[in-house]
Amino acid sequence: MTTSRGMRSVAVLAAVLVACGTACTAPPPAPVPASPAPVASPPIPVPGPTSPNEAPVLTPIAVFPLAEAAPVLGADDRVHLTYDLAIANQSSQDVHLRSVVTLDDTRADATLFTLEGDALARQFRPAGNSPGPTLRPGEYGYLFLDARLAPDAPLPAQLRHRFMLALQAAQAPEDVGPRDTDPPPPPAQDLEFTGVPVGVSAQPAVRLAPPLRGAKWVVGNGCCDTITPHRGATLSIDGTVRAPERFAIDFVQLDAADQLYSGPPTDTASFAFFGVDVLSAADGTVVGVKDGLPEETPGKLPAGITIETAGGNHVVVDIGDGRFAFYAHLQPGSLRVRVGDRVRAGDLIGLLGNSGNTDAPHLHFHIMDGPSPLQSNGLPFVFTAFTGQGVVGEASILADTTSPVARVAPVDRSRLAGLHRDQLPLDLQVVDFG
Repeated sequence: MTTSRGMRSVAVLAAVLVACGTACTAPPPAPVPASPAPVASPPIPVPGPTSPNEAPVLTPIAVFPLAEAAPVLGADDRVHLTYDLAIANQSSQDVHLRSVVTLDDTRADATLFTLEGDALARQFRPAGNSPGPTLRPGEYGYLFLDARLAPDAPLPAQLRHRFMLALQAAQAPEDVGPRDTDPPPPPAQDLEFTGVPVGVSAQPAVRLAPPLRGAKWVVGNGCCDTITPHRGATLSIDGTVRAPERFAIDFVQLDAADQLYSGPPTDTASFAFFGVDVLSAADGTVVGVKDGLPEETPGKLPAGITIETAGGNHVVVDIGDGRFAFYAHLQPGSLRVRVGDRVRAGDLIGLLGNSGNTDAPHLHFHIMDGPSPLQSNGLPFVFTAFTGQGVVGEASILADTTSPVARVAPVDRSRLAGLHRDQLPLDLQVVDFG
């Protein structure tokens, strides 16, 4: 696994970039009706001048969205506007982010969401080693945002942002330490500005049938307000940064005792869900297949993984309207489809395995805007129906696949419980797909 805070066994493709720079006999579900044709989305705006009524501000940072904000209705009955901002410090000063406010640019800059203090620090990831939400001269980082709206609230067409910064004269390394006799630096200067427009996609989240059957499936590394190995996977491929796994899920299944495995943790057979059917989530045409990669031994990430082998044995299906479904880490020799095959929702794709960049069996699933699992951006999706069975309270327990006896996952069975329709299951939620 990749981090102590996330599920290392389900840190699918993100860990590669770090390294480099119960079988179901139920009949298949009826085909899912196609979602309405998407409305053309406005282009991602380039940051420009603020409102004519606002004086322009010369800023030490440059801020760019990686993609449009993509709305999706979550299992918490909130519409999540999920997006990412790349922030670069172009000045010779240290820049500390005090707060970032998301505004509705189409409704008089109404405040939608505020990040500040510890919450902002948790959602900011500097590319260097700066502490907290601070950028030293020349450094950059990513801010991962999740503005949440009531389900009946009007959807913004465009967002803007109000930034509050603190600027501090940068100190050279030799000027910092117990022997430093220079006078203390001057007090930090505050700077506020409003700008950075980000378009909101008008394309609705695609409706899908579940890719699995049965109960007690855990949404590993799910969306939306925590930097998991998926949510934080900003990958630079051929010089372009994308976020392919923004809405991705790693599905693992708890047993009757709320454990991931029973038996030697290095044996895939100890995971009762190893080998279950993986089903097509929508009608479509198979455009990508990879098979023949071996099963890996649980408990550790394999050596020698490349961006070509990270997803293990996998299938990519073009489901229309510029969307592609990705099913990863399947068992070798289990794939039931070939490139060019037409599939319908509920058709057998293959069997859940442990191939590729993984240290425990799971199904990695996401929707993307291109056929390449890495050279694409993740798109939102919802499942037509599922039953919430609670939320796992401690992700680190799911990350532990080396203990001789599997730890019992604490599940708060009251959270996000009950029937959900046309919603996205959220991080660490336990779900029953029937």
